[in-house]
Amino acid sequence: MTEKKPPKFIRILLIFLSSLKMGVVTFGGGLAMIPVIEHEYCDRFGWVSKDEIGDITAVAQSLPGMIAVNASMLAAYKADGAVAAVAAGIGCVIPSLVILCIVAVFYGAFITNPYVRGALRGISGAVVALFIKSLVRMLKNGVVDVWTLILFVAAAVLIFVFPSLNVIFIILGGGVVGFLVYYVILRRGRGSRGDG
Repeated sequence: MTEKKPPKFIRILLIFLSSLKMGVVTFGGGLAMIPVIEHEYCDRFGWVSKDEIGDITAVAQSLPGMIAVNASMLAAYKADGAVAAVAAGIGCVIPSLVILCIVAVFYGAFITNPYVRGALRGISGAVVALFIKSLVRMLKNGVVDVWTLILFVAAAVLIFVFPSLNVIFIILGGGVVGFLVYYVILRRGRGSRGDG
């Protein structure tokens, strides 16, 4: 028996409030938000599957703009369409906008305050844990065969050997290599075995 979804307006409001909460509690960029998005959309509401979160993360990283906003909007779109995506985007951006306005007004006092600096150091440490959780989940969902493992290792080596290399080249290169491996080499190999 499937659980009945609340009315559309209520779902949109829930998506907006969830995105607002994500924007308030998530520090450290887009990948740090992925576990929070997964909790909200998969665990709490059940509107998006965990496999879909992996796909959403990959697409969000490939699109221009902030990964956090992209991922939030894509998850909301998958959950409930275009209006939900807009609500998620607005909800995700509002906390950052408000905090930036406050920081801009009181920047001098913030930057020299030892308590604020200590809090930011603590937040930075917690963000590392969120990155590691995202990495482990993406490894489980994304590395599905020997070819994806090879692509992962090659991309990691490129990032460490050439730290100034723009990630867009790695993403585009991974897309091209993935296309060549999966749709040209492997398909052609299967077709030739089927003909024989």
